[in-house]
Amino acid sequence: MHQRGCGMYYDLNRFVNLSILLSAQVESNKLFEVILKEAMMIGNCDAGTIYLFEDNALHFKHVITKSQKVSFGPDTGADSIPPVPMSGSYVCAYATMQKKRLNIPDVYKSSQFDFSGTKQYDKMNNYHTGSMLVVPMAVGNDPVTGVIQLINAMDEKGNLLDSNGNTVKFDTEQEHLVTALGSVSALFIENRRLKGTL
Repeated sequence: MHQRGCGMYYDLNRFVNLSILLSAQVESNKLFEVILKEAMMIGNCDAGTIYLFEDNALHFKHVITKSQKVSFGPDTGADSIPPVPMSGSYVCAYATMQKKRLNIPDVYKSSQFDFSGTKQYDKMNNYHTGSMLVVPMAVGNDPVTGVIQLINAMDEKGNLLDSNGNTVKFDTEQEHLVTALGSVSALFIENRRLKGTL
């Protein structure tokens, strides 16, 4: 399976290597960073956030925006961000409640969800959020463990816009691969919860 923009084949070996890494005694904060970076590599995107579902809310665990050289987790400020409440107007909460992945080509053209927070962030940080892929982390019929949110897919040359000036969208293969990654990650996260090491 060729992954757009990565110049490589994303195959089962990466999942095997990732599983070995996640099963090791990786520090919990680092665990979320590893998962998010892998998801962003699959999605070939500029930014991403990983949330953990706890106490009926989504809590920020790691945030990365490559173009702005931003990367922080619970030990560097993510815990200070207010959690996302379980309201269907928020895209990540909706994905959690419905246990459904969402592929949004352009958030500024979407009226389904409340993106006022996203737009405020864009304005404050001279950023522009375009495409978005939101994937709940879960195994089978088990409850959702968390959410992977990817932002601004890029083409093979690293462009955010296509030749027609439209945002580059996350493709179906990326959706499937990130969903698989979410399932694998959920297994290790829940295992750590059971052991009391998360």
